[in-house]
Amino acid sequence: MIDLLKHQTLIVRQKVELFEAFTQLETKNQYTVSTPDGHSLLYAYEESGALGRIFLKNHRPLSIHVVDNKNQPVLTASRRFFWFLSHLHVQDGHGRVVGSLRRRFNLLSRRFTIEDSAGTVLAEIRGPLLRPNTFIIYKQEEIGRVTKQWSGIGREVFTDADTFRVEMDTTKMNQDFGLLMLASALAIDLDFFEK
Repeated sequence: MIDLLKHQTLIVRQKVELFEAFTQLETKNQYTVSTPDGHSLLYAYEESGALGRIFLKNHRPLSIHVVDNKNQPVLTASRRFFWFLSHLHVQDGHGRVVGSLRRRFNLLSRRFTIEDSAGTVLAEIRGPLLRPNTFIIYKQEEIGRVTKQWSGIGREVFTDADTFRVEMDTTKMNQDFGLLMLASALAIDLDFFEK
């Protein structure tokens, strides 16, 4: 299994779906995860029903499977249908629960908590309203950041395919937390940039 802690920065890029761009019908999300210099590390793909994507939009139940270049599972992130606040459960490549990302209600910012497998809060993700593309991960101090990158006028206007930069202080986390950091980029995309 890939050691995410070898990389302080990951680029999570959503694949452009031409069918979705032309029809505006939501298709299954696909992502590549690479280093900033373009070295491919991982591939992620969504598993969900067509009716859920059409009618439930970004509230749909789904699973996202992340595999390495040898098609070996690295993590699975899944959630059920939700009305207001999402809850993304994360397992490693062996099916062991490593934790979850739970969206929290807040009027002045966008928030998630990062929880371990027992539900204990490990860290908090805060997305300030005046910086809509930036989400900062705090564990008493800033230990990481997920930033939506500008993808160019064509991608931004005609698709919902986004690119995220995940920055981690790898000296302050273990492999499980690294997996949760990667899953946080997926949760942020699904909750805030899917529309």
